[in-house]
Amino acid sequence: MGDDGGEFERFFRREYRMVVATVVPIVGSVEDAEAVVQEAFLKAHVRWRRVRRLDRPGAWVRRIAIRDAVRAVPTQRPQGDPRPVSAIGFDGDLVQRLELNDALRQLPPRQRAAVALHYLAGWPAADIGDALGCAEATVRVHLHRGRQHLHDLLSAHSSTEELTDGR
Repeated sequence: MGDDGGEFERFFRREYRMVVATVVPIVGSVEDAEAVVQEAFLKAHVRWRRVRRLDRPGAWVRRIAIRDAVRAVPTQRPQGDPRPVSAIGFDGDLVQRLELNDALRQLPPRQRAAVALHYLAGWPAADIGDALGCAEATVRVHLHRGRQHLHDLLSAHSSTEELTDGR
């Protein structure tokens, strides 16, 4: 492969961590994100002669990884610890992050991807639509429904904690 190999390796080293960080909130774990991202980079490597000529080859890999991550998200809800996270003894900020992560995992895959990319990664709706292969208006619907779903999940969790704490 000659110089193409070194060029791809530099590209991989430059982009890999950022793509993994983008995919983690969608799939729910670093291990699963790494598996999805490695597959996306493998697809890029196979098509490297074409991908390297794109204006933003990193955006191409991110788009492939995001789409694959949405497809990889299991449809069944997690069966986590039934106790409220605060009962385990973590500080308040960590409790809120863990509760949010748990709630995110309960969203349908496209809602989870839209919410994670918009609110955690700061992506505009148009870019999310490009990554998910849907219209910007559809992304806004996913964001609206995702926010509502998160609100319902987190409100229900808070009510359960209040009942548990007030024994």
